[in-house]
Amino acid sequence: MTRLIGTRLAAFVPTMFVVSVLLFVAVNVVPGSAARSALGIDATPQAIARFNAAQGLDKPLPVQYYDWLKGAVQGDLGTSFQSQQSVAPEVSRRLPITLELAILAFLIANIIALPLGVLAASSHQKKRDTVISFFASLMGGVPNFWLATLLIMLFAVEFRLLPAGGYVPFTEDPVENLKTIIMPALSLGLVSASLLLRIMRAGMIDVLSSSYIQTAKAKGASTAVILRRHAVLNALTAYLTVGAVEFGFLFGSVIIIENIFSIPGVGSFLLVGVVNRDYPVLMASALAITFVALAGNMLVDILGSLIDPRQVHRRALT
Repeated sequence: MTRLIGTRLAAFVPTMFVVSVLLFVAVNVVPGSAARSALGIDATPQAIARFNAAQGLDKPLPVQYYDWLKGAVQGDLGTSFQSQQSVAPEVSRRLPITLELAILAFLIANIIALPLGVLAASSHQKKRDTVISFFASLMGGVPNFWLATLLIMLFAVEFRLLPAGGYVPFTEDPVENLKTIIMPALSLGLVSASLLLRIMRAGMIDVLSSSYIQTAKAKGASTAVILRRHAVLNALTAYLTVGAVEFGFLFGSVIIIENIFSIPGVGSFLLVGVVNRDYPVLMASALAITFVALAGNMLVDILGSLIDPRQVHRRALT
């Protein structure tokens, strides 16, 4: 286990470095002028030249990246072209909001996917399995932004049970916080649940058809005992592997959802950076999202190794 954690941590820093290089290049080759966006109607050729010189945008791209990286390792992610404010404190303020949304959405996805996946597999090729599989396919084909709009129309406009947007911190009012975060989390979680449900169902079906499960049945073990002691734990290994990747996709999807629900997270901050060609905002927000996605992937991967029956047995022998 120590070796696994060490290997993942050793790969983390190089991965972040490669991602930062790719992001920096992508941000700088996107069509559009940061100077024109920042200066607006004052974007004369002379003003653009002064702006580029002041921000270091007239330097070669490798030099720009080196300057940015030197500041980033010291905690300085640059200054916004638009607001002239340091980007790092703004990202630090917004990141917990995005984390809350992503974690709640991931919990919703797993609360739906795990029991329904087990239920579908235990009723393979029966009516219950067909209904659950149809639900998974239906939710998998629904874009999360369309689902978000539908939820707003239903719960905010029609029934007026929840606010259509905005955000209230948990420390300020836990009830209002849940009201503002539940629809965005549902719009992300329900779509993610469709994939996770299918993975759990497929893993369970594969495990339930294995020889040791048939042996347990022949010895008279009940279905509940077989599911609880043998099948679920073995099926979770593949499930968590896919779940780690899905968490990364889910965390990246907050960009659109935060904008729809006017949530002041990192995703909406990144979108502001895209619209304004604000390179420091873009880099800081994208790297924050990448960092959390990779960290979540690593943690779920380690958790999967902890509960893998083969690894558990190997650790017991040693």
